[in-house]
This record gives sequence, C-alpha cells and structure tokens, in this order.
Amino acid sequence: MELRTINTFLHIAELHSFSRAARELGYSQSAVSAQVAQLEAELETPLFDRVGKTVRLTDAGQTFLTYARSLLATAEQAKAALQPARQVSGTLRVALADSVCSTFLPDLLQRYHALCPLVELVLRTATDDEMLQMLGSNQIDLAYTLDKPLLQPSFVLAVDEPEPICVVAPAGHPLAGQAEVTLQELAGQEFLLTERGMSYRDALDQCMAAQGLAIKPFLELGSASLLCQMVEHGMGLSFLPEYIVQNALAAGTLARLNVPACRVEMRRQLFYHRDKWLTPQMKAFIALVQR
Repeated sequence: MELRTINTFLHIAELHSFSRAARELGYSQSAVSAQVAQLEAELETPLFDRVGKTVRLTDAGQTFLTYARSLLATAEQAKAALQPARQVSGTLRVALADSVCSTFLPDLLQRYHALCPLVELVLRTATDDEMLQMLGSNQIDLAYTLDKPLLQPSFVLAVDEPEPICVVAPAGHPLAGQAEVTLQELAGQEFLLTERGMSYRDALDQCMAAQGLAIKPFLELGSASLLCQMVEHGMGLSFLPEYIVQNALAAGTLARLNVPACRVEMRRQLFYHRDKWLTPQMKAFIALVQR
C-alpha cells in the first residue's frame, strides 16, 4: 500500500471526482483509476460507487477514510521528525469570516510571514457553515469564525474569544444623546447591514422579531469595515462587532447606542479537524492568534 495511492484516494474522497483529483495531483485520469483499482484489490473491497459522473464512498470506503487520513498524517509526522532543524515551509489553507479578515488579518499576516517566510498562505472568506464544511472535507487546514459558540465533536477548538456586537450611529445622530434606545426607535431608522445569514445580522433580526418588529436596511453589504466607513459618513445606523468600530468610537466619529433589549455577544473561534495532523505551519498560526 503506497502513500501516493492513499493520497490519491483522499483527494477523490474530498473532491468526489476522479478527473478533478487527477488535475489537482498532476496525474492522468487513467493513472488515478489504476491507483484506486490497485488499492481496492489490496483491500479486497470496492471503495467508491461510480454512478454516471457521480463518485461517492462506499461503506467500506467511508471506514477506510479515517485510517487513510491517519496513515498519511503519521507519515508526515515521521518525515518532520527526521528534519527537526528545517525551517517551517509548505502550504497553509485558512478560511475566515469577512469581519475577522478585515480587522485581524493585516497584522496577523505580517507577523506570520516574518515568522514563516517559506510558507505559502492560501486564504479565503466564507460563511461559518461553508468553513465547517470545508474543514470536514479537508479543503482547508484552519477555520477562523465569528458566530455563536460552535461546539463540534469532529473539530478541535484552538481559540475562543468573546466579541460583543453593538449598534452604532454617526456622531451627532439624535439617538446618540439618549441614555437608552428602544427597539421600536431602531425600527424607524435607516440601516446599513451585513447580508442575511451573517451570524450577528441574524441575531439582530431575531431580537427585533421577538417584539414583532423588523429592520429593512436600504443597503446590505458583505464588508463590515466598509459599512463602518459609511456610517461614519452619516449614511445611517449599523450593527457591527465592537472590534470593527473601536477606532472610530475612540476618534469620536461614531457613537455606540445603548440598546438594553439587544445585547449580543458572538465568539471568535479558530478550529481544525480532530483527524488533521497539526503541521508546524498550523501551530505557528494558532500561536499567533492565541497571543
């Protein structure tokens, strides 16, 4: 049983395609098919169901998947153990929430590149559901989320930090001078919000719905940092993570509204799959986030 064959099996299982696995690995499709046939002959059982263009793991393939990941991870550990002095290199694939990306990423990337200059970073923004799905199929190494506490038995939680979310208004807005603001008052204001499906946007909608109210923003946008700038320019109110708006609050260009009926706290969390070998490049990234 060769490691390259196991690696091919894992790629097909993750991509659900012989042809896509072949392209990613740089093999011909016939070579990939031959490797799988050899592996199935050695194990004396079919590993994939091939129906039309659809490729799915059989029950035996699903069972072998965990062992295949473990075998490949053990081989990588053994290789790394024999080269303890070698500088950290390789690829690190990280998916992040947009608001985490815009605020924490620039400084984090600068420090990470200074620490691990030979590591190729592959970054992408995604929703929390998309990130967890990618972790489960080994398309990424780490997921950096902003959501309600996520407890998944198949994932390891490396970082867990509370992050309050707040309603903000332009400096000088009539509501900024009030000691408290009600949800009824918010419902009558112009809002700029993140898209539906974003964790803290959904939390705001739920707070309003609990009192039979709703906010209909005149603008929905995926970028939290850009929303912050628009509020500073007097375009309306928004509901954003405190770490996004803290500089504007300190500068006096934004005002935080006190809305007792809508106190929301999310968690900034960093995950990796429990079956994933913790590579040196992953360890370095996690250590920097934990600081």
